Amino acid sequence: MSQLNLKIVTPEKQIFEGLVDLVTLPSSEGELGILPHHANLMAKTVPGELKIKHGNKTQVMAVGAGFMQIAENTLTILTDLAVDEDEIDEKKVEEARKRAEQALEQKLSDEEYVETLAILEKSLAQLRVKRKNRVH
Repeated sequence: MSQLNLKIVTPEKQIFEGLVDLVTLPSSEGELGILPHHANLMAKTVPGELKIKHGNKTQVMAVGAGFMQIAENTLTILTDLAVDEDEIDEKKVEEARKRAEQALEQKLSDEEYVETLAILEKSLAQLRVKRKNRVH
């Protein structure tokens, strides 16, 4: 079976590189499913859940805002957040969410407001991924 080369990069480091069967990611236009040999495409990504399927295994990550490009059977995702669901510290992220919500109630400059809103969106994305995929 044909596979797709996936690269996930954050400002800190390359998070993932490898051959996969399917990638599902959140975009500004809705959820995108990328299979091998997808048509060339660029899109803005939004905070949410990223799924990587390879073989019979599915890896789930929380991702932040960024961009994705598919060209020549390589999907490159540039994002400000990419965390495997197993690495999400729910308590720590919940505290960050609460701090961000409290900060939004204060008088902030435009820049502070945008930064705080980004923190809130990333926190909420991580919490949704962690709680959605929690084993009961």
